[in-house]
Amino acid sequence: MTERTGRPSRGTSSPAGRDGPARPAGDTAQRYRVLEKLESGGMAEVFRAESTGLQGFRKQVAIKRVLPHLGRKSKFISMFLDEARLSAQLSHSNCVQVFDIGVGDSAYFIVMEFVEGANLKSIATSMRSRGQSFPIPAAAYLAHEICKGLSYAHELTDRNGVSLHLVHRDVSPPNVLVTRHGEVKIVDFGLAKAKSQIEHSEPGIIKGKFSYLSPEAARAQEVDCRADLFAVGIILWELLASQRLFTGDSDVQILYKVQAAQVPPISQINRGVPPELERIIHRALARDRQERYSTARELGQDLSRFLFRFGQPVSDYDIATLVQATMRDKENARLAQGSFIHRLIEEALLQFTSLQGEGAPSSDLPAAAGAPLDAALFVDPLRPAGPPTAPNRPTDGPEPTNLAALEDESEDALRSGSGGARATTSAAVAGDVVARRSPGEPAAGAELTARTSHRRRRVVLAIAVLLVVAAGSLAWLGGILPHR
Repeated sequence: MTERTGRPSRGTSSPAGRDGPARPAGDTAQRYRVLEKLESGGMAEVFRAESTGLQGFRKQVAIKRVLPHLGRKSKFISMFLDEARLSAQLSHSNCVQVFDIGVGDSAYFIVMEFVEGANLKSIATSMRSRGQSFPIPAAAYLAHEICKGLSYAHELTDRNGVSLHLVHRDVSPPNVLVTRHGEVKIVDFGLAKAKSQIEHSEPGIIKGKFSYLSPEAARAQEVDCRADLFAVGIILWELLASQRLFTGDSDVQILYKVQAAQVPPISQINRGVPPELERIIHRALARDRQERYSTARELGQDLSRFLFRFGQPVSDYDIATLVQATMRDKENARLAQGSFIHRLIEEALLQFTSLQGEGAPSSDLPAAAGAPLDAALFVDPLRPAGPPTAPNRPTDGPEPTNLAALEDESEDALRSGSGGARATTSAAVAGDVVARRSPGEPAAGAELTARTSHRRRRVVLAIAVLLVVAAGSLAWLGGILPHR
């Protein structure tokens, strides 16, 4: 794929004055070039992109973009920024890492680690379609790796050593990403709850995918880390049973089943499951959370002991084999359905500019994640006078009341895991190049506008040529043109 991004202007800076000290423009702003769309849900889209920098620096990233119509919902944006702020604090091999946050064309996006692989939902579905059962040691190993990531998140503290009491609240197969090398990563802390969170939950609001809620969450009660452990138990049960645990014709039916938490013994469905593993699953799925494992560390240790006694070695290499088979299935399906011209149009994608201030450390996020960002610092070169819509503007219509809708529409169709796969696991701006410009720099915007128009003309010309060639080929094949 050819490079589409123009080189940022050099040697310019904003004048010092009431807006603060002069800041360099262009080179210090992180830029992103979108390569393809990965997933789409009811509230966000996920793209694969490339981060570019000095001296040919390139890094693949995933970008999660809030859908533009939700950019006007101040409550949703606050929750989205909470996700970025919480996720940015996570630094563990079993959690997808967040690098950056940005805004453009009235839409916010999070830049995170790109996970090349598949989500756990895709892996399980792919194996069922091939008539294969999930290997018992592989299922236990995956659950063990999920516990490692959850244990880290649950035990996370602030700089003063005070626990953040972080709970994911949406642990589900689409939010468990597995790389092509067999690494397991949890993604999408969008529903996470922590003491430091700006956007607090409203009483009675049910958050999370209904089929993976804990009984206390289904009753809209306060939840703690044991709710995540119940979800791990569901995932492990479903992998071994090759079927869903809590199903129903409606969300209400599913909620009633989750509240009752009547779980069939796994050995009745899969006779190969050893009694020790069945006891672990039974305890993780206890209706009364007082009877469950108290920590992810404790559950993970029991799974580790089981794997040792089971006597069948399993490692990332074995998991990688499952993932790569799933990736081949997805690629074959994509090739069967894909359109060359459609993909060419998709490749005419855009750039992203970091929301981070040019003079700020690269790891900083906005001080108050729930507060509106300084949209005045960003300018769309196609609309120089119109900065992005600030999230504290009046909303158009009522706020969403059931935040359980964060379940991707492709959970029935992919969905976050991310998913995804978490993915695992991001968002992009569907506009042209979004450039950062300070007062007194009108020329930079004009230059970018010219480059954007030139790129558009080239794309339109290329598509027109391809359409002519395609039409000629079809006519030749149909016998309309004479054969030589």
